Amino acid sequence: MNSNFFSKVDGKSIIVYDFEITHNDDSLCIKMSCISEDQNAYFIVFENISKLKLSDISYPFQICGFEILDYNSRGYQSDSRFFVNDYEDETLSFFCEKFEIFNANR
Repeated sequence: MNSNFFSKVDGKSIIVYDFEITHNDDSLCIKMSCISEDQNAYFIVFENISKLKLSDISYPFQICGFEILDYNSRGYQSDSRFFVNDYEDETLSFFCEKFEIFNANR
């Protein structure tokens, strides 16, 4: 995880213009391409997804309050270490084991 990129999207509004759910090695992954409030593009990969909830999704969709919470200190299982959430509109939420954020402005 790149903390510089993380701070650019956490707690912000983002537009998701590509969203893919894949299955590999007996787990779900989400790949998401988005543009943040500062108009920078990011590619985010979430691995080992559990408890996925989606509602009222159409493309592109906006996540008004995108946050990633680390529950490691609370003793959660590895596949529930991070909680990814749209705390404004409840469009998207899930738990994941790990994630990576990449700058897509290349």
